Order: sequence, then structure tokens, then C-alpha cells
Amino acid sequence: MITVVGIAMGGEVSPRARAAIAAADFLVGGTHQLALFPEAAAERFDHTGRMKDLRPFLGARRGRAVVVLASGDPLFYGIGSFLARLSEAGQCDALTVLPAPSSIAEAFARIGLAWEDAAVISAHGRPLADVGAALDRTGKVAVLTDDTNTPAAIGAWLGDRDGDAWICERLGAPDERVRKLTIAALREAESDPVNVLVLVAPKRARPVVPFTDDDAFEKKVPKKGLLTKREVRTLSLAALGLRPGDVMWDLGAGSGAVAIEAALLGASRVWAVEKNADGCTIIRDNVARFATPHVEVVHAKAPDGLDALPDPDRVFIGGSAGSMATLVEVAAARLRPGGAVVVNVATVENLAEAVAAAKATGLAWECTQIAVARSSPILNLTRFEALNPIWIVAIRNEAP
Repeated sequence: MITVVGIAMGGEVSPRARAAIAAADFLVGGTHQLALFPEAAAERFDHTGRMKDLRPFLGARRGRAVVVLASGDPLFYGIGSFLARLSEAGQCDALTVLPAPSSIAEAFARIGLAWEDAAVISAHGRPLADVGAALDRTGKVAVLTDDTNTPAAIGAWLGDRDGDAWICERLGAPDERVRKLTIAALREAESDPVNVLVLVAPKRARPVVPFTDDDAFEKKVPKKGLLTKREVRTLSLAALGLRPGDVMWDLGAGSGAVAIEAALLGASRVWAVEKNADGCTIIRDNVARFATPHVEVVHAKAPDGLDALPDPDRVFIGGSAGSMATLVEVAAARLRPGGAVVVNVATVENLAEAVAAAKATGLAWECTQIAVARSSPILNLTRFEALNPIWIVAIRNEAP
């Protein structure tokens, strides 16, 4: 029988929680949490650095009164979630949770800001793109930081974005501190490791289906096929089946338009691999223009440079530079479960090679031809100008 007690920022617990602690046979918690209750007579288990031992410890004490100490609301990014899964699996007899205000609730209370419309992000081992996407969507975000994704690191990622930031440090402690500064100044801020970061900024509406005008991107002039046209980009991204949090490769990235729109759609990390140095410069310019720092540029002729990248969920091949079969083979081999490879080709010869490569993977594949004509003025009339037909070859490592 497990009771999970949430401890408030200042170390306070409710009368009901204190009674549960007094009646416990076993008291479980971290070193600091256990030290808050020196009067408790229960046998103690300090899980600091020993979380892997907690499940067998609890399993051997079924039928006994066990109190687990936690910070704030145990079911909010806390140990309560782990214990709830044990309960659901029938691995403990009963579970009672006695929460205290979470650090997020405490932070907003100190600031005096309502937070029913805020997004809450844990940055513990997670990509900072999640923070930017949430801020774009809601305009109000609370971030649980860690030793790597500090307030300063988050500020550096957000750059010169307009908005305000509050660093709420050591809430409930005698030396707690709450500071307000601009998001642009956040990158220079030092902070205590125990903190909650609150960000408020103007929302940035993103279309559900991207259709960014081609002229919004920097590109080579004269145009030499180095920008995937917007109609083809939209259908190629749809064929990829991109999901929030996906890792993506854009091979033969050209101007980086597909990589950037994938990042705007929620991909957590995108690697734009481009063999031309001037193309890499153009991609970096576009990354800055669209504020997508989670697009990383790799100056290499793929498949060179791919060994150093993490396995992808999605791969877009916009240019093969004569290595079509090799690129498809490598991409398919490295693809994570449920992933997809999408190839754009503009010539019959490359189409034949792409289809043969798709067949050779043994995975499900399909091919779509895209023929687009755009309206164009002629005198006081309007005609249509055809763009070059493009074939989209989509390969998936599970049935579509």
C-alpha cells in the first residue's frame, strides 16, 4: 500500500500527509526529502542514485504501509507517474497520492500570472525545438530546465525574439529569487540549477499545411532547380508523414526549403546535407530568416557525413548527385520503425533509378507524378505556365 506525499516548496506537507508519514512502515525518498522528517520512525530507503532498486524494494513490501516522498505534485513530471504505472500493472496493492502545489504553480503565483493557457515543457533531455514550438503556439510557456538546457541555453536558442522571461530560482527556500528580463537578454543570464523558466511572447501562427511562397527563401540566381517548388514541397512533406518530434535528414538540401518547413511543422532536429559550399551559406541564411535553429547544415556530398548523424524518422532526397541507389539504400537501412523516405526526381532516368532503388529495399513504396501550372498575366489576360513535372517516390518501412 503506497501513499505518495507531495512536499511543497518550503518543505510543508498537509496534515493528512503528516499522519501518513507517522503511520508508515517504510519511508522512501531522496536524501534531502528524508531529512525533512527526522521524527519519522519508519525504516528508510534513500533512492538517490538507486532508482533501479525501487521497484524490487516496493515489490518485496506488498501489504505494508509505504510512504514515498516527492516534490510538489507527484503526478506532474514526478515519481508518481512511475508508481501509477506500477499500480495499473497490479504491482502494488493500492496507491494514494497527496499532492502539493507544483513548482509550475508556485512560479506563476510568484509572478502573479494566470497559467490556464500556458504550455508546460520539460527540457530534461529533450530538444529545445519543443520550447520554441510551444511558445509559437501558445505565447506562454513554463519550462522545467536541466543542467544542459539552462535558461541561458534556451535564451541562446530563442535568439532575439521579442518577449519577457522570468527565472524563478529555489522557490520556497529562504534565498528564493524571481527575476524578470527580456528573452533577448536571457542568453547572458546565470541561474541556480533549481529553477523554473517562464516565457511570454507574441504568438507566431503557423499554417497547418505549409504553402510558403518560393520567393520567401534565399536561393541561387539564376534558378537551377535548387529550390523545391512550393506545391511539390507540400506534397512531399505530406508523403513523409512528418510527426512532431521527428528527426529528419534532407539530402541534397539545395536552399533548405524542405528542411525549414519540416522544422516549422514540428520536426525536433533536421540535418540539411548539401555538397555545395555556397548552397550551405544559402541554407544558413534561410535558417536565420525563418528562425529555425534546429536545422543543422552539413557540408558534405551524401552519403559522406551521414555516419555521424542520428538515425532518422524521415529522409527527404531532393538531390542525389549521381548516388541515387546508394542514398536510398543507406536511408532505408538507417530508418527508424514507422519511418519514410521521400525522393523527388525530375528526369525519366532518375525516376527509373529511384523506382529500382525503392524496389530493392523490399519496403512498401509508391510513386506520384506532379504536374503543376501557375497562373501568369499576359497583357490584360491570364494564362497558365507549366512547371517541370516532378515524380515523388515514397518508401515506408511499414505498410502505409
